[in-house]
Amino acid sequence: MKSIRICIQDIRKWRDNTRIKMCFLLVVLFVISYTAGLRVLSLKMNIDMTPWIFPFMFTWRYMKIVYMIPVIFIFCDAPFVDSNQMYVIMRSTRKSWCIGQILYIFAASFIYTILLLISSIIVNIRYMQLDTKWGEVLGTASTTNILQTIGENYTTVNVSTIIVRYYTPLQAMIYTFLLMWLSMTMIGLLIYIFNVFTKTRFAGSLIAAFLILLTAVVDGKPFLTWWSPISWNSLNNIDVAGITKYPTIIYVLLMYLMIIVISIFLILFIGKKQEIIVQEER
Repeated sequence: MKSIRICIQDIRKWRDNTRIKMCFLLVVLFVISYTAGLRVLSLKMNIDMTPWIFPFMFTWRYMKIVYMIPVIFIFCDAPFVDSNQMYVIMRSTRKSWCIGQILYIFAASFIYTILLLISSIIVNIRYMQLDTKWGEVLGTASTTNILQTIGENYTTVNVSTIIVRYYTPLQAMIYTFLLMWLSMTMIGLLIYIFNVFTKTRFAGSLIAAFLILLTAVVDGKPFLTWWSPISWNSLNNIDVAGITKYPTIIYVLLMYLMIIVISIFLILFIGKKQEIIVQEER
């Protein structure tokens, strides 16, 4: 219970954290801008689109980077020690405190992923209809470059034909949410570990930035994708039914879980002798 309270306390601090508020605001603005083309297409076709945009927001490698970079800013101050945390540590065990920090990384990643999902719906809700299928707008966008064809110059969501063809909307939403959540949690844990090992607040961020930027080089290259964890969080980089050389969903999930479990054990191990350095949020 102490660990859960520590996690909740860290999340409550967001109310006074300008950095995290700005990250969330920028992400919503990016979603508004990146989905604008679909709204235009919906109006041109005079057909409401379905609310299944979320799985396609990460299929274009450069926009994936845009959405992943804020994760670094959310976790860059790991291990999240301020003057108040000193009192928390004294009133609980080191193990409880470390578990609380791990739970915070899981919870913050979950909230950020929820924000991406909900914002993709809310900002386009005027142009949507509920349907269990992909719908004509997304279906058309997946097979043709229709915006350029009708003379509209928009860089918009890349609706992957692979996702539309091989996944139902519900499957794509669930898998994408899970993969994004796991990848963001992995990033947060890695930032924590490297910051603690180096006793800095930039080493972990550099490692995370490298992994995120690597996807710009690796995406679209099946063999290299096996070694790029951030590339795994979009369904167009995962093999379906053995028809490509991309990693399978089983491989991706097992690798994410393995990295996360190893990271958790490392955090609990180094937490026993971790030097507590107080750095106030600015």
